[in-house]
Amino acid sequence: MKKMLSVFTTVLVLSSVLFGGWEFDEVVVSYPDLEVSDGYGIHSVVVDNAGNIWYTMYGITTGTYYPTATDTVEAIGIHAMTAAGVPLSFSPIDFVTVGGVTDTLQSSCRGMMKAGDGNILVALGNGSLYKINATDGTGMAKYEHPDGSSLTKPAVDAAGNIYIGRVSSGYPVKMLNSDLVFQTDVVEAFPKINRAIAVSPDGTDLYFGSTWNGAGIFKYHSDAPGILPHTPDLTTPVFGNWEPAGVMDTSITVSNDTTIIGTDTTIVAVTDTAITQHVDYMWPEDVSMGPDNRIYAANGQIGHNSDDVHGSRWFVFDTDGTELYSLGVQEGDYLQGGTYNGRGAAWTSDGTVMYLADWGYNSIAKYNQVPDGVDRVITLPSAFSLAQNFPNPFNPSTSIPFELHQDGMVELKVFDVSGREVATLLNKQLHAGNHTAQFNGSDLSSGLYIYQLSFNGEVSAKNMLQIGRASCRERV
Repeated sequence: MKKMLSVFTTVLVLSSVLFGGWEFDEVVVSYPDLEVSDGYGIHSVVVDNAGNIWYTMYGITTGTYYPTATDTVEAIGIHAMTAAGVPLSFSPIDFVTVGGVTDTLQSSCRGMMKAGDGNILVALGNGSLYKINATDGTGMAKYEHPDGSSLTKPAVDAAGNIYIGRVSSGYPVKMLNSDLVFQTDVVEAFPKINRAIAVSPDGTDLYFGSTWNGAGIFKYHSDAPGILPHTPDLTTPVFGNWEPAGVMDTSITVSNDTTIIGTDTTIVAVTDTAITQHVDYMWPEDVSMGPDNRIYAANGQIGHNSDDVHGSRWFVFDTDGTELYSLGVQEGDYLQGGTYNGRGAAWTSDGTVMYLADWGYNSIAKYNQVPDGVDRVITLPSAFSLAQNFPNPFNPSTSIPFELHQDGMVELKVFDVSGREVATLLNKQLHAGNHTAQFNGSDLSSGLYIYQLSFNGEVSAKNMLQIGRASCRERV
């Protein structure tokens, strides 16, 4: 039986440093008919442990239901799909049952997060927080915020504790356990209106944006999370508040059909009109803690131009407030990974792929990781080539490197010595560059195998040896 056994990665330039910047890959979810929204659209994104992509909407219904002859209910569902874009069998989720009580998801989503156990947290505008089983889409737990109204996007630390608040100033931040049971208030009151919370893995540091205030990102600290309250950090109380200091008081002019390169040389815009974009204050629509322990903040609705079309960017900070780089667009084609109103960042479990959700362009953009210290310019190979797998012999996993000197259709398959196909690792269009595919032979017996790469009419093949595996008959 043929199987998709690999996780595919693209390596732009080799580096020993794990985390760095990001290169735009593609738009994986898009609602182009909605155009640039004014009050509706994609409002969050999560990647579960299986690599499936979850997202929810703000103000967009998935269907109308009729509980009684005289009543109608419009549901705003939770969507889930594979990385290839295939909806999961239970998507969209319009109803959630917890403790024998079934709720219709009528309220718009305010934010999502992966729980510590890999399941999905969904915060709504009516004050409800749900925990959804990532495997089958069923309800697992529910929390009702005592202050009601719109909730922030939740945050989760490495111990599985959940942090949630209201999208308003003057309200506390609450800590829940993994079952959504209230533990304690960790912050007495939000300092500003805020849409999202980010937390360090150890739970000691909390980060809040200041939506509608343009006052940057607030950092709060506790030496004993859950026991001692979080208070403003004495060394880095606020960062990204550029306007008073004039740190980011700059203008960027984009001429017709010009590709703009950011300070990290990431492509940030492809435009078809001349635009002057003024960036001078921080308006965090979303604040997320990345797997690199950096703060990712979506600066929404910033700047201006002659057409009064707002642009936005994601800014990346160290936890001490140092601005590292930015990505997204000033204004331009959202198909180039741009943002209008960022509403959520999510990463695959290995941290190599990032998804950015956007409320304005109603899209989710995919980015691939570029390591620290690497010049973000792709160095193209001079020819098509297939390298020897490593390690070889292997048990049960191995890497298969190859190089493409130009874009084209790639097919990578594995055969046994009888010529029977045992796996298809790749069958897709790829860009020119250095690539690596991962092969896992845990379901195969020891022996010699052939991996074959077909590219634009060229074919190359090599042998590899799996050792130490029992035969299929022995494992039965």
